[in-house]
Amino acid sequence: MKSKKMTYFKYFSLFFAFAVLVFITGCSGTSPTAPIVNSLTTIYDGNGATAGTVPVDPASPYESGVTVTVLGNAGDLTRINDGGTSYRFTGWNTQADGSGVDQAEGSTFIMGASNVILYAQWTPYILSDIGPAGGYIFYDKGIYSKADFTIIKAAPDPVPVTPTYASWRYLEAAPSDSPSAEWGCDGTLISGADGTAVGAGEQNTLHIETGCTAPSTAADLCANLSLGGYSDWFLPSKDELNLMYENLKVFGVAGFADNYYWSSSEYNATHAWYQIFGNGYQSNFYKESTYRVRAVRAF
Repeated sequence: MKSKKMTYFKYFSLFFAFAVLVFITGCSGTSPTAPIVNSLTTIYDGNGATAGTVPVDPASPYESGVTVTVLGNAGDLTRINDGGTSYRFTGWNTQADGSGVDQAEGSTFIMGASNVILYAQWTPYILSDIGPAGGYIFYDKGIYSKADFTIIKAAPDPVPVTPTYASWRYLEAAPSDSPSAEWGCDGTLISGADGTAVGAGEQNTLHIETGCTAPSTAADLCANLSLGGYSDWFLPSKDELNLMYENLKVFGVAGFADNYYWSSSEYNATHAWYQIFGNGYQSNFYKESTYRVRAVRAF
């Protein structure tokens, strides 16, 4: 009898000890893993952009510890004439002044415990840079200003006028040639299309469009070009064409052919100025000739 009581007491003691152990563990056992922080965002900041939109991350918000892929400049952010200088986009950084961590498009980082702001980074344009329309910068005037010469409008309104189009500093050449074409309207003198200086190409083109209604001329192809989100292209003047040769072609930039290119500068009723991009030689020849065409724009 005594032995049976001892057995009962033994099992009861074990059960009691187990219950106490469970109770103690429940009260003071190891804490569960800390919860993941939710609703963290990656914010993109234009950091001085004058046009375009910052990207919006469709995967945001994130949880901490998640891998984030950096977006590109999908909203075509630009920074034009900010204090007299224009800039090209170079990527993102975690600090506005670029002193933080660079984050290029397609790179990744691990989301921490707080929101992340990525600031657009900018550098001033220099010759041969890719411009805002996707072309190549071939001229920097040094300052933003309007044209400082008088324009003689084509008939029937030959009253001298001062250009009213926006001020500009840079010239950008399209990334490739337009179709080859005639200068057009052989035998017709186009009033106001004889400008040869840097800055005259746009007005030459406008006058050609007014005084020569023939379709698909060299100037017409440029005036009707829509490229890179811009439609303000024109046929370069004689001096602008030469700058394209000196600052791009000579250095093997922009894919020019060793061939004849038209300028928008008229010489007389039957001739206009051209340039051979094989050697830089400039002269004038019959407007009915078919030469290469490269559009440019000012910004």
